[in-house]
Amino acid sequence: MFFFLMVLIAALFQFKIYAYMVAGAYVEDALAASNLASALIDVEEYGRNHNVRIGDTQNAFRIYRDALHYNLALDEEGYSAREELLAGRVQLQEYIVYNVLDQEVCITVYDGEGNCLGQENARTGNVRTPDGVLVEHTTVYSRVRFQVKGLLGRSIDAEKEKSIDIVRCESEE
Repeated sequence: MFFFLMVLIAALFQFKIYAYMVAGAYVEDALAASNLASALIDVEEYGRNHNVRIGDTQNAFRIYRDALHYNLALDEEGYSAREELLAGRVQLQEYIVYNVLDQEVCITVYDGEGNCLGQENARTGNVRTPDGVLVEHTTVYSRVRFQVKGLLGRSIDAEKEKSIDIVRCESEE
């Protein structure tokens, strides 16, 4: 009986760990897709100079927020319809656009509400995203906070962050 109880408890913990991994992958995929949706480059600049940069970063944030709400099935308050994966409110923590032009990086930082917290410039090779990615090309970074259901009805706080870069692809013909 004792052995059966121990096996049952171990199986329960294993199932919860698997559920946390699924929720983490779900949020990470949604972040990547939302970052890609917001990575709208200035096509006129690209057509003229082949520079890949996001011209309107405020609009990029709005697109990111809307895409994240769609990808995570969030309502207006930020609660997910996928309650089996996400418990509580999903909060946007940070959204950063790194526009790379020649040897300079223009960094534009937004908070979770879409307020621009500042802009600064730095040299390429010296800039890393908060998740440690070296910025060599125009890059979008975002971070969210969410909760997952734990054992005995408790919720566990979690964060996910993701960077995607936009690289000009030149085909050799």
